[in-house]
Amino acid sequence: MAHRSTTPGKVTSQLPLSTVLGLGLASGLLGASVMTLSQKTEQSLITNRPNSYVPARTLERVLGIRAASDSQLWGLNMAMHYGQGAVAGMIRAYMSWRGVRGPFADLMFVGVRLFIDQSLENWTGVGALPWTWPVEEQILDIVHKTVFAVATGYVLDKWIA
Repeated sequence: MAHRSTTPGKVTSQLPLSTVLGLGLASGLLGASVMTLSQKTEQSLITNRPNSYVPARTLERVLGIRAASDSQLWGLNMAMHYGQGAVAGMIRAYMSWRGVRGPFADLMFVGVRLFIDQSLENWTGVGALPWTWPVEEQILDIVHKTVFAVATGYVLDKWIA
């Protein structure tokens, strides 16, 4: 009989929820780091595109502040980038804790991660609807969010199983 990666609908781990959410936060930070590595590799070796400060501008709007310097803008960018990763990681941890694991769970989680980004960016008026972007940018965003989802999910599924 084949091994099933997913057993939805019930808690399949002995870990308490608080531990699971902590592991999700940690794995989300790890996934954001792996995604950053993939983005920097793509930017330097393939596309030569500049850094995006949409995360920073989004956080400025959410907090009602304006960065006074480039270093503050970079700090806001990192805070938003890793903060969203940490929050998303907790969602993926809950999925794994409830038995939703493996590659299909990772695929579903790509949509969750895209939803978080696009909801905040468009709610604040900073971003444009993704289907209005050039196709190449859409593909890159989906690829990098997939890297995040797989890295985060792989680690969580191992830790929580």
